[in-house]
Amino acid sequence: MKILHTADLHLRSITDVRWQALERVVELAQSENVRVLAISGDLFDSDADGQTLRPKIREVFERFGGNVLIIPGNHDANAYPDGTYFGDNVTILRDLLMPETIDGVCFWGFPYEEMGEEEILPFLTMAAERAEPDATHVLLFHGELYDMIGGWAEYGEEGRQRYLPVKLSYFQRLPWQYVLAGHFHSNFSVHEIQENQYFVYSGSPVSVTRRETGIRKVNLFTIGEVPQPRLLNSFYYHILRISLDPFAEKTPLQTITERMVNLPEHAGMLLHINGFINSKKLAMSETELREALLRLVSEKGDIASIEFRDVHEVLENDLFKRFRERLDARDLDDAEKQRILDVTVKAMMEINE
Repeated sequence: MKILHTADLHLRSITDVRWQALERVVELAQSENVRVLAISGDLFDSDADGQTLRPKIREVFERFGGNVLIIPGNHDANAYPDGTYFGDNVTILRDLLMPETIDGVCFWGFPYEEMGEEEILPFLTMAAERAEPDATHVLLFHGELYDMIGGWAEYGEEGRQRYLPVKLSYFQRLPWQYVLAGHFHSNFSVHEIQENQYFVYSGSPVSVTRRETGIRKVNLFTIGEVPQPRLLNSFYYHILRISLDPFAEKTPLQTITERMVNLPEHAGMLLHINGFINSKKLAMSETELREALLRLVSEKGDIASIEFRDVHEVLENDLFKRFRERLDARDLDDAEKQRILDVTVKAMMEINE
């Protein structure tokens, strides 16, 4: 059985990049002949969004020939009340104690709910006692893995509180061969619980916040094999770092424009810019350059940080000019000369301050 696992789309509208990502996910599932599309929580950004978008999302899911399994997350915990209809091929797994069997594989859902940390393992153990010993078991889960390295930021804008925290060790004696998890936004992350048993975060299939950078992925795998990331043609934030050189022939705007040419159409740029400028040579102050940069990048992204400094007074200093003449006369490669110039400029700026 082939499964496509994703989570954390945080849908709010049918006209934005998040909805486009959902359509890309379904298209990939169709083209790969996926049997089960598993969505591990936070399909919607809020309960209200779930109510508004339900009629339209049926149309998307009905294009997919397999089964769609969904669990509620912390953002859409109440978006799936009993009796709501998401499509003939859609099942909402609301109760951990009520698995869904598809082609002999048992799918369990552990949706987000308010539960004390000391209650989680006993609840998992109670559910596991109902598992058929010779069957294949897959758990959809929305919560936090203690074993993750990276801190709170890796989970998106979820606030500093625990959301159903679990440890890999919890699952070592439990029957689930695959734990397909949501809530961790940043990237695809697979953890081997023990041999042939895996805990997987798919990461969000679209950049929901600026912290989710890089090409987005889903988890596409076949039962019995190791979970694998698959690149998705959806919106993501791309970090572009540029250090300005006051001695460069090209202007900062020319340099950034050239770097932007290769940016994929579906990527949003987050520009981090530092270094030094010569405002006299540019005929442009720091403020004027900032405004020009904002206009330049407005259609392709945003400026995440600006840390460049005007050093024209240092560059016009007679002492610095003599130093540079001597440096140019030295038999050094360009990279080493640039490093020395940068250090010297910084030192002279500190002296002038």
